[in-house]
Amino acid sequence: MDAITFDTKTCTNLDKSIGLEWLCTNGLGSFASGTVSGVNTRKYHGYLTVAARPPVERYVMLAHVEDRLWMGDRSYALSANEFPDVIDPAGYENIVDFSYLNGPTWHYRCGDALIEKSLVLAHGQDTVCIRYKLLEGSTQREPLRLHVQPMLAGRHFHATTTAGNRPQWQLADRSSARDSLMLSTPGCPIRLFISHNADRFSDGSCWWYNFILRAEAARGYPDRDDLWTPGALEFTLTPGKCVGLICATRPVAFTEQDGIFANAATRTQSLVIKLNDPSEPGQLAQKLSVAADQFVVSRAGEKNASGKMSVIAGYPWFEDWGRDTFISLPGLSLVTGRFDVAKSILVTFADHIRDGLVPNRFPDESDHPDYNTVDASLWFIHAAYQYWRYSGDHGLLRDYLYAPLNQIIDCFRAGTRYGIRMDSDGLVRAGEPGVQLTWMDAKIGNDVVTPRYGKPVEINALWFNALKIMETVAQSAGRLARAEELAALAVKVKAAFGARFWNPAAGCLFDVIADDGYGDPAIRPNQIISLGLPFGMLDDSKSRCILNVVQQKLLTPMGLRTLAPGSPGYQGRYMGDQNSRDHAYHQGTAWPWLIGPFVSGYIKTLGTTSQIRAEAWGFLKPFTAHLTQAGLGSISEIADGDSPYTPRGCFAQAWSVAEVLRALWEDVLQKAPAWPHEVSATVNAAPVSMAGAEK
Repeated sequence: MDAITFDTKTCTNLDKSIGLEWLCTNGLGSFASGTVSGVNTRKYHGYLTVAARPPVERYVMLAHVEDRLWMGDRSYALSANEFPDVIDPAGYENIVDFSYLNGPTWHYRCGDALIEKSLVLAHGQDTVCIRYKLLEGSTQREPLRLHVQPMLAGRHFHATTTAGNRPQWQLADRSSARDSLMLSTPGCPIRLFISHNADRFSDGSCWWYNFILRAEAARGYPDRDDLWTPGALEFTLTPGKCVGLICATRPVAFTEQDGIFANAATRTQSLVIKLNDPSEPGQLAQKLSVAADQFVVSRAGEKNASGKMSVIAGYPWFEDWGRDTFISLPGLSLVTGRFDVAKSILVTFADHIRDGLVPNRFPDESDHPDYNTVDASLWFIHAAYQYWRYSGDHGLLRDYLYAPLNQIIDCFRAGTRYGIRMDSDGLVRAGEPGVQLTWMDAKIGNDVVTPRYGKPVEINALWFNALKIMETVAQSAGRLARAEELAALAVKVKAAFGARFWNPAAGCLFDVIADDGYGDPAIRPNQIISLGLPFGMLDDSKSRCILNVVQQKLLTPMGLRTLAPGSPGYQGRYMGDQNSRDHAYHQGTAWPWLIGPFVSGYIKTLGTTSQIRAEAWGFLKPFTAHLTQAGLGSISEIADGDSPYTPRGCFAQAWSVAEVLRALWEDVLQKAPAWPHEVSATVNAAPVSMAGAEK
């Protein structure tokens, strides 16, 4: 797979290069990120941000490095910082080109010298390796000297450092190891080890003040940060020799740098899905299969969590969320053939189900999950069915997951937390004042931005599909009475859904049916989910009407708007402080993940002819260009609902990547297996043994 590259013109244009963000992850929730320009614009940017309790409780440790090349008395900056009213130094002006594949690589022109700087994050370790090479330039007249100052933060990644909260960094005695440093600070649970092959280390510890974080300023957050350096590493550059440093949470000798870089390159190539298809859809699918890996993490910081996996919802600031995990699971782990990962994620969350509810999220600084969601449990059932579809492993659903899956059904029928319960018509209602249970969950204090109390349309589409899925699972497991019971309930739900949700005036579905029977006519994208699920609920004519309304009013090149333009409360720009942004979050902002259900509904409604699949590809094609426009190689969380549809939010979002990849694979390329209910599957009768299973 080819690298993403930018030329001199782009790199030296600060307005462009400062908005292009790269990301490296290690499968533990730790990451490295920054901009092509080298300027940190977010409090989350850093060369090493470490998850103290993988994959959460993250600390920015190595924020970046100040690096400068000296040729006699003349110096050339490689690094770049923004301070009040000035960029200093302005190393981006010396960038020749930039590439991103296994990690970021910069080439700098410094006089007649061409310097390469590259960075990789070791998978499964909290270890970043930064190295430099002299590619061109004479060293005969005078030595080329490189000075590198590690710039340390030692703070929680949601915070910034200013005069009132600066940590007291401590540099351990270096008498026993001239090629390494050990640093720590009270209040931070992480120690830092820096190994290197420098000629010498010059002590010169000091604070640097008032770094400007322009992205934080734009979002209405504190935008100043202070960083500390222990001093400077001094190297002599010679052709053919790599110099640099490794920063890690345990001692890692710099002699391991070749292996770290080689392993990163090998791993990247191993992640590319095997697809003998040189078409544009095939190429995009391969690129997204690599991006998908960035979100898959181990829950190694949890008690008894050996081998348990989860999904980080988005970088740089989200934790692992249940809803996002199960919407994302098919694209992240099934399309990519990583069935072991999918199985582990399903088991991990099954073990945390309480009262029929899957955790909404695992908070960054708590051992207790949040359960305030109605749809995570229903997406969990859908993801489990997708797992059976792709892997053929019916045993996991029949044995280990059968009890928790049925617990969800039974708790929803009887009633559970937050007013979630099946009504007399078979439909599910949910919600209590002050609680947001659907994915449209923006809330400011006590102000609920998109109150959807009652019977949300996508919840009931998912509920019907959950009943049909569990009917299929029960039948294949020989539990015929249970299968008949669920089949009868599904018939009732389907009839009620068609009668209650159809809005003849708009030619589409109501978004929510309130407890008093009022149907909310707001044109929102939630209705499209009903068209893309495996079990249909509506006839073809109504499905076509829904598809037409959504396409005409909500479709953008960056996904579906959350509200039709012209509607009361519509906001087409996601900008300003948190209050302003939260009021726009689900009131017009476009979400890339919704393109997945739209494309699936498009194909399911209109057919799988080559012409229809070509049209479906047209909806996904804009994401090819997007991979080079915000978070490199990934897809953003959201975008403005109005042209030019500027990317916003997290620059790398799990369900954005996953749903574009899944729709490409299943609908455009037609690579997915048949659904279990569509074929007579041969089921392995041997039970699946899972440690800790609840019988």
